Amino acid sequence: MMRRFLLVLFVLFLLCGAASAQELDYSGSFITQAGAGLPNTHHNSGDLLVGQTSFDSTFKVYTDETMLYINTILLYDALAGQSSNGASAFVSDNNNFSLNLKEAYFDWRGEKLALRVGRQIAAWGKADDVQIVDILCPQDESSLYSDYQDNRLGIDAVRLSYIGESTQTDFYWIPFFTPSTLPLADGNPLNDVMFGDFDNAPGRYSDFDMPDKDLASGEYGARFSAYLPSFDFSLYGFYGWDDMPFYTEEMAGKYKRMAMVGADAAIPAGDFVFRLESAFFPQRYMQASEGGTRQRNQIMALGGFDWTPTGGWTITAQYVADVVTGSDSPLDRHTYEHLATLSVEKPFLNETITLSGSFAMDLRYFSTNTELMVEYKFTDSITLSLTGEFYFAGPDKDGQFGSYKDLSCIILKAKYSF
Repeated sequence: MMRRFLLVLFVLFLLCGAASAQELDYSGSFITQAGAGLPNTHHNSGDLLVGQTSFDSTFKVYTDETMLYINTILLYDALAGQSSNGASAFVSDNNNFSLNLKEAYFDWRGEKLALRVGRQIAAWGKADDVQIVDILCPQDESSLYSDYQDNRLGIDAVRLSYIGESTQTDFYWIPFFTPSTLPLADGNPLNDVMFGDFDNAPGRYSDFDMPDKDLASGEYGARFSAYLPSFDFSLYGFYGWDDMPFYTEEMAGKYKRMAMVGADAAIPAGDFVFRLESAFFPQRYMQASEGGTRQRNQIMALGGFDWTPTGGWTITAQYVADVVTGSDSPLDRHTYEHLATLSVEKPFLNETITLSGSFAMDLRYFSTNTELMVEYKFTDSITLSLTGEFYFAGPDKDGQFGSYKDLSCIILKAKYSF
């Protein structure tokens, strides 16, 4: 009953806003994709691992200084792999259909101050497809084959901004906690990878120990950004909850408090843009190898560059280091872990065909992930792409990417935008 009331109230708000607006924009996309396991996989050779059709719609209602923004995604999953995180999606009983309200916020912008209230997404940091300071919004961890940018989930927040001539300061209050979406549905190919070793794997979010819904359980964030003639930089602070649960031997997932301070910078130099990013997590909870958690200080740092030489090439390279203090013996990870990434993109034939590839390697066990894609643009609105996702274990152990080795996949995707 409450959901129906909120939905009716939401529709009335939209209609009232549209009636009084100076401008109404409507855009969206229709995507259908299917993918099958590659012959080199041991358990999923020829099995369908992707089968989704989605409809993404966006409303923007403008007035003089305000905007109402709404982004929803209706998705059908033929594998019945959809899982709600209890906050951002309505999922059908058979896990085939889901309706996600990704963003729905009211925006006001004055001369120096700005206010945004509602469900919103904010991208923190300069890293490319790597999570370091980008912790404000949770991630959709139930999707292995989607882009990192598309995996951010909206948070219910109030953002107050002060806007200077070359600076902006944002303050966030997040009263309701939103966890990352996990592959809880049996039809999700990631379910066995993440929960296959547990006898009592969770089936719904009510199985987890969630933070209380009260004022004391709120989250807070702040970002200061400066845009200078020679470089840009940002400072970050966050106090809230870790978006992923921690497990015990009884599989009772529990969410823990965390804090972070971080910084990033982008420095242009000719055809290059050098990117730096770092974050410090004081006494962050971490999964212990025997179950439960331990607290450790954690430092993450990134150095990389974007290179755009003549000819339309775009080349990005990054090195990421992840360090925790103290002995690593009781933890389900090592004291020092590091990662290298490389991506290349090049358009051809007046940008009707685009070839791209990305490569990531964990530098401890040398497990790898390679993505190769060819995209053909029929019109500005219609594209067809073929993508190969390859996961390989390291020589001695699976490593960071080796656990997905049976999910190597070839995906055919068609997209219509309007």
